[in-house]
Amino acid sequence: MSALFNPASVFYFGCPMVSSLSTVPLSSFMHAQSSALQSTFFSDRAFLPSESQELWQITRGLVRTYTWDSNGNITTLGIWGTGDIVGQPLSNVAPYMIQTLGTVEATALVSNQWNNPEAILSHAQQLSILLKIISIKRADDRLLSLLKWLAQRFGNLTPAGTCTTLPITHQELAETANVTRVTATRLIGDLEQQGVLLWSRRRQFVLLTPS
Repeated sequence: MSALFNPASVFYFGCPMVSSLSTVPLSSFMHAQSSALQSTFFSDRAFLPSESQELWQITRGLVRTYTWDSNGNITTLGIWGTGDIVGQPLSNVAPYMIQTLGTVEATALVSNQWNNPEAILSHAQQLSILLKIISIKRADDRLLSLLKWLAQRFGNLTPAGTCTTLPITHQELAETANVTRVTATRLIGDLEQQGVLLWSRRRQFVLLTPS
């Protein structure tokens, strides 16, 4: 563990504001006519309407998109933040749900009046990365790769490592990594014992920088 690290300073005062390390400026995603549209606020664990011709641009906060099979098994399609555009037309998957992870502000866009190849490309790239992570055979490697990806997207660099405020439960993380909740909890504990990760009940985690 890094000598510069003080767990209390991270978890008592909290991580810095959530921001993606690779977020494209919001303005680059906006359609020319969308600036006049008003944002809608959603509470924690609310669902954004996911009509077939409707897209949402996330102005603030995080959402998870997911589907499920005939047995009720959930498959996470992505975790998205500021600047990202989500919606069933981009995935062509049904059922398709958009659930908030914490308080979210989003703007509705009508897909048949919207055209932004850059946003579509970004969406496809993130889906490809998540698909690659889910295909990793070992559960521990898969979960660690997922945490690294989330830290890269939504974390902030600190002297101790990458600090990430991510309002996601062990169950939701397990569904994203395609493992059981019990396995996800056990693997998180293992990573903490190995000095790779610190996890807080405040929905924060730190991927520690090797000393």
